[in-house]
Amino acid sequence: MRAHSRETDYAASRKRRHCDTISTLFELSELAAIMVHRHSPDEIQSPKLMAGLPSCSPEVDVSGAFVLSAGRSGSTLLSRALSHHPELLSISEYWTCLWMRSIGNPNWSGKTYWRHLSYPPVWYSNFINQAQLADALPIEFTYDQIKGRYDLAHCPPILTMTLPSLTSNPEKVFDELGRIIPGWQKASVTGQTERLFDYLTLRQKRQMWIERSGLSYWHIPDILSGFPAAKYVHLTRDGRDVVLSMMGMRLFDPIVRFSWLLQSVASRGHLQSYMYFNMRGAARASLLWLTEVERKLTQQHSRRRPYSLPDDMTFEDRLAVYAKFWAQSTRLGLQAIERIPSGQLLTIRYEDLIADPRSTLRVVIEFLRPDGRHEEWLDAVERMPRSRPKRWLELDAETRRAAEEIVAPVNAALRYH
Repeated sequence: MRAHSRETDYAASRKRRHCDTISTLFELSELAAIMVHRHSPDEIQSPKLMAGLPSCSPEVDVSGAFVLSAGRSGSTLLSRALSHHPELLSISEYWTCLWMRSIGNPNWSGKTYWRHLSYPPVWYSNFINQAQLADALPIEFTYDQIKGRYDLAHCPPILTMTLPSLTSNPEKVFDELGRIIPGWQKASVTGQTERLFDYLTLRQKRQMWIERSGLSYWHIPDILSGFPAAKYVHLTRDGRDVVLSMMGMRLFDPIVRFSWLLQSVASRGHLQSYMYFNMRGAARASLLWLTEVERKLTQQHSRRRPYSLPDDMTFEDRLAVYAKFWAQSTRLGLQAIERIPSGQLLTIRYEDLIADPRSTLRVVIEFLRPDGRHEEWLDAVERMPRSRPKRWLELDAETRRAAEEIVAPVNAALRYH
């Protein structure tokens, strides 16, 4: 009875959000909205609304999916391949642009939601400046500051990473969203997110959205509570290669440092596990508070690599910290993924995507869009994945030993040996 009630509540709230989205679309004269079959004839049959419809059927539905991974596991590659599919809107680094402020799925007004999408944290500008000086900007930062009106250090988060992958004119869409989102009613972050994703999908005349963010494992409990009917593509990769890749990626620095500090308090990971499933709001508050305290007291944001591990830590010790972070994050992610119904979940391996791109991408697209025709898309994207050498094997055995012992149990759960 309780589960049925949750499903009923979700369906009702989703219907309300779709009504809001469609109303917004028809208020913008340059857009022609695709209506969805969830709405009653009375809602969609007015001549004023029907005049704005494109020639496609009003039975077209907007559905959603997420790519789940630990990060540095090939999700960017998969997202770029999916972005070429004419039916899909491939949304990238959305959760990342919220900078962990969404953990716990708090309720936000439209104004608050837009503020988090459009204003970076106070430490962000120096973080970007230091990355640019080191020529270490993440490839996910796709905003063109040469042609655009913002410098990257002060660029709105959603414009830095998410919108440039969706449109050739991201600033136009950003301005458009700035006129719309502040007027949205208060809702959970996932509720606001669904409204945004549906809006962008309808705007771009696609039929399905799929979102991927690095380290989406940390967001799974919130995503599952807000999107119980979505599809999920779980992308795995050998943890040893992920660990080395994470070490070179500055976006992981604040969260790895936070995890390292928690490990020093509770080395067996019980505190992290409890906070992950039962105290997500407290986890968010702790992370943001610690980041701010360190910024004020220790000038973390002024370091050459802000919020990274201590400079005097040896490479072997750093490697072990990142291995523990990956192992614990993946262990928690796998526990959360167990809650996804089997019919809504597809698990693929990065190694298979590289070794046999066409077959692996076929499995993915037939899971997402089982009734479509995909051969032309497969022809266009099958050469995108390229193999890379396994950097782990370049390390000497003694350097690898401690980290391998940490990674091995979780790797075995993922069927890596």
